[in-house]
Amino acid sequence: MQLLPLLAWALLPGSGAVTGPGMVLGFLGETLSVTCTYQTCRETLSKFWCKPATSIPPACAEDFVISSESKPEVQQGRFSIRNNHTHWAFRVTVQGLTTRDTGSVHCGVGRGLLQFDEIADVEVILSPATVTPRLGSRGTTVGGGVTLSVAGTRCPSGTRCIHPSSASATSTLSPDAPQGTRGTFRYFPVLAGLQLLALLAMSAAVLWVSLRDR
Repeated sequence: MQLLPLLAWALLPGSGAVTGPGMVLGFLGETLSVTCTYQTCRETLSKFWCKPATSIPPACAEDFVISSESKPEVQQGRFSIRNNHTHWAFRVTVQGLTTRDTGSVHCGVGRGLLQFDEIADVEVILSPATVTPRLGSRGTTVGGGVTLSVAGTRCPSGTRCIHPSSASATSTLSPDAPQGTRGTFRYFPVLAGLQLLALLAMSAAVLWVSLRDR
């Protein structure tokens, strides 16, 4: 029985005159903005954001915010609406999103008495707010579980702390050399001297043997 009213509403002039994003994603406690567009010759008509009613054709069960020709921008509680006449669009902003804001919502243009409103369905999906880790006063964690500590602070339990001055001093010792070989360069002169002494001793031994055979 409800199919005939729905079909009649779909065939009426102006059906589909309002378009919306279809589906939007928001975060609990945050702000959500939705833009809906409408066809020309509707600039001065009222624009609304409402909770849909279970009726055919679609209608509103509860109006959240409504604009008018004299008030193109309206703030009502957590909801605000702003009509842009030149771009044939209006934007709805919802602050402090709650679980009540999830689900199907109507954005539309009011046609007045004895006429059907022009409506676009918007599905609002909410997700828990994301937690962004903040830098504490104890230092910055770098690769390998090492924490660069700040003077006067304590290292977190289970981490190895490096004072910034120590880290900068360590980085000056051949940063491109492989780990564990940076200290071997200081012994290079000693090794070269030992090799020279060994060569001199071998030369002296050879000379002594050649002189003894004569």
